[in-house]
Formats: sequence, C-alpha cells, structure tokens
Amino acid sequence: MLKKMKLSVVIPVFNEIKFIDKCIKEVLSAKRFDLDLEIIISDNNSNDGTKEYLKKINNPLIKILFQETNYGKGSNIINAFKFVTGDIILIQDADLENSPEDYEDLLKPIINQRADVVFGNRFSGSKPFHVYSLAHYFVNRFVTFFFNILYNRSFSDVLTGYKVFNSNVLKKVNLISRGFDIETEITSKIVKISDIRIYEVGVSIYSRRYNEGKKVHWYHLFIILFSIIKWKLIKK
Repeated sequence: MLKKMKLSVVIPVFNEIKFIDKCIKEVLSAKRFDLDLEIIISDNNSNDGTKEYLKKINNPLIKILFQETNYGKGSNIINAFKFVTGDIILIQDADLENSPEDYEDLLKPIINQRADVVFGNRFSGSKPFHVYSLAHYFVNRFVTFFFNILYNRSFSDVLTGYKVFNSNVLKKVNLISRGFDIETEITSKIVKISDIRIYEVGVSIYSRRYNEGKKVHWYHLFIILFSIIKWKLIKK
C-alpha cells in the first residue's frame, strides 16, 4: 500500500493577532486533494498578543515554534523548515494576502509530477487582484525583470509569497537570509539546481494597506536587489 503524501504548510508570524485565527482555520479547511496535513507556525517574538494566542492552541496537526528574538521573516521561515516532515512544503503568510483557496491550483503540478517547484503568480489576471498603487506595481515588475535578466529566466512574479516545493528541493539549498530577502535567496538558489522544473500558476492577491499592518517598505527594494546580485555572484 502506497504511503499517503503529506503537505507541510509553513506559516511565519509576527504581530498578526488580527489574522492568525482566521489564517489557521482557512489552512485547516483548505482543499488539498487527499494529502495529509501538518502546519508549522514560527512566531518571531510577537508582542501584540499573537504569541499568547498561539500558546493556547492544542491541535495535533499544528506545531508551534517560538523565537526569542525577532530577526526577520527569513529567520522565521528557516526555523520552520527545520521541522517539516511533509513531501510538499508550502509557505503561507499569516496576513492572508494570499488565500488558501488557491492550494489545489498550486499543488496540482507537483501532484501530477510535472513540477518540482510552483510559484503563485499574482499578476496572471485569472484570479481576484487588489488594485494598489502604481509604485508598488512597478517595483514588483522591475524586480522580476531585473531577476530574469540576471538569471536568464521568465518569471512573472519573483516576489510572490506563495512558493511550493517538493521536499527534495529544499534539501539542496542552504538558506541564510533573515529578512524579506529570503524570497529572492530561495529563488536565486533553486534556479541553480540542474534540471529543476519550475511552474507558475495564477493566485489571488488580497493586499492589505500599511494601516492594516503591511510590513514591506520602500527600503526593502534595495535589500532585495542586492540579494539578487549577491546570489548570482555566489556559486552556492
């Protein structure tokens, strides 16, 4: 009898008391084919009540990790990756800008053994898209264009929060970025894996505003661009 495959959903969290309960409920109820589920939540020393909420969770499907120092999103993701046991790993931001309603679309290329990695494309036009400022739009498009030029790829959205991996892929990369530049470090390193099969699928984007807790700021652009260049020059 074949062993049922497992999906590991990694949720990095920092000060998301307004969203974390809804996020967990939506992940638990999301359609995911017939995959077993585990949820790994890594809290980055929240101080808004998120940590206290997480400490009350008692669910065998959910593992909660607590970091004593807030180093950034990257450190949160790397911390969670140490504990995943699934065959497929999916990163889910706690703010629900990306919706678990898209899980089956993201998982299908891997389930069908056509892809090793799947990126959610927020700009496909096939799913609901929150119309936000022109500046944010052009920053995303510029970063993606810049990455594609350096790495000879044709990504539509390298800064997407939705990245899904066959677990064997993550075993081949050593991640060290502690901040938001983890997004481009992951992408920069997986494209260097020989014969890697990367697909994109359209996903919804329900972007929140800064007064709703959005954490990415203008100065992250320079950190991300530096990361793209750095990992192009560094072989591993």
